[in-house]
Amino acid sequence: MRTTVVHTDETARQEFDWGTIAWCVSEAAGNSEKLTLGRVVIRPGQSNPRHAHHTCDEVLYLLSGELVHYADDMEPVRMLPRDAISIPAGVFHNATCVSDAEAEMLVTYSSARRDIEHG
Repeated sequence: MRTTVVHTDETARQEFDWGTIAWCVSEAAGNSEKLTLGRVVIRPGQSNPRHAHHTCDEVLYLLSGELVHYADDMEPVRMLPRDAISIPAGVFHNATCVSDAEAEMLVTYSSARRDIEHG
């Protein structure tokens, strides 16, 4: 691997009804063999689907907006900008944007090959 700069405004985005994901670093992007990093936006009043990652931990850092994050191993928690949440592998979770503005966050995974199970 070589040192790589990723310009997130130029990164391909996945579009969903609830928001977007731009994958910046991963094995698929060709710039990491050990982790995944993405920029996620959830639109006001929307939720991403409940899901789990069985092969990796996830850390989410909220840049802007407000979320209520749901995880099977804890009570729902309200998140404000500069809050982070660490989600162990296998824990089902999702988030709802509860602000009038989009919730923008960085997500990172402890694997360059992030798996996902919806449920």
